[in-house]
Amino acid sequence: MGKTGLNDSAEAAKPAKTASNAPKGAVTDSKSFRDGLIYLYQRADFKKPTWLCRVKIPNGSGYVNRSTGTGDEHKAFKFADDLYNQLLVKSLTGEAPPGKQMGRAIQSYIERLESQPHKLSIHYKVLLLKRIKPFLERKSFDDLSTSLLSKVVDEQIALTKKGTLSPNTIKRTYTDLKHFLQWCIEEGYITQMPRFPKVNGVASSRPHFDAKDWAKLIRQLREIVKVENGAIRRDRMMLRDYVLILANTGIRVGEARTLKWRDVTEIGGGNGEAAHVTLLVSGKTGKREVVARSADIKTYFKRIHDLRVEELTVEGKPKPKIDPNSLVFCHKDGTEIGTFKKSFAALMKRAGVERDSYGNLRSLYSLRHTYATFCLQHGVAVYTLAKNMGTSVAMIEQYYGHTTNVASASELTKRVKRQASGAASSLSWLE
Repeated sequence: MGKTGLNDSAEAAKPAKTASNAPKGAVTDSKSFRDGLIYLYQRADFKKPTWLCRVKIPNGSGYVNRSTGTGDEHKAFKFADDLYNQLLVKSLTGEAPPGKQMGRAIQSYIERLESQPHKLSIHYKVLLLKRIKPFLERKSFDDLSTSLLSKVVDEQIALTKKGTLSPNTIKRTYTDLKHFLQWCIEEGYITQMPRFPKVNGVASSRPHFDAKDWAKLIRQLREIVKVENGAIRRDRMMLRDYVLILANTGIRVGEARTLKWRDVTEIGGGNGEAAHVTLLVSGKTGKREVVARSADIKTYFKRIHDLRVEELTVEGKPKPKIDPNSLVFCHKDGTEIGTFKKSFAALMKRAGVERDSYGNLRSLYSLRHTYATFCLQHGVAVYTLAKNMGTSVAMIEQYYGHTTNVASASELTKRVKRQASGAASSLSWLE
């Protein structure tokens, strides 16, 4: 081993500056070893003199930068030399080049996702990666650990207004991170998947509307459209049918946002039976056909359809036909309604149904949970329901397992004589 001095480094032509006159971040001292493969240096912005090292990746491109954690030159060199030997062993055994920062990989993964056909699941993955990029982009793949992955979630929690994330949201975050890291393995950034933290928390039932509160909500839906102001009435009419359609189909908020008239069709019918309404939606699990629970849902779609025809009619001209490629839930100018969140929250407040019996705050997604709960109570098979909702049987059983006993009531009580006074009242899904 021999020192080659500063002649092997880019700083060779620059005189070393003293800590007293050096600008912040400037190199105040430096040493070069192994013909420039190892470079030690100290910076002016460190209160306590500490050697940093830059080590060339053997048989690869780029460098690994580390703090040696010591101001002793001999200890610092040993740290850097050990690091070089570790990199050399990994290189000789064919392991992925270590030390690469995650920023470029994250950006490449985002660009790959954005080049794919639009799907809600891809949108969520891109959103997550963009959020965590500032936290991870300057970290090395060598830093990947259970602790670091846990800190990623801590960073996400810090960004929320309420300062918490549900166990289910944390699980989804880790699932999307696993997809990213699996891609990193395929691209050669890492050789194996790191161990993920355990997510604590027992899955609880999701806030939905029971029969009593659903009736209160329906009454308010009838009342809110009884206003004179045209613009306000228009928004409330759209909200009314939006709520009824989501509650009768169980589609996700994101799926409703992009629903077009061409996606609404009828199947079956004839022989005295009503046709069923189906919706072709695109969501987290890709495209699927959703069968509405009741044929009466046509009433809600027709009200929106008639509203749009009225808005698009020009005086003195025949009534126009609705463009099948236009959005179902839209503003007067046809543009997408971003969210009904605030108007739905105001509706629940007026109806006095903001929270369920456990004190959990309801939201637009409670309409989907209400659909699932009522279907199970009325005997819909779990597999059939999961397929229609675009989720798994495991998810249905995990979050709605408390409801399946009601669905199995006939089996559980088949040896018990039924009395009319003990029969459960049915829930009307109609307005």
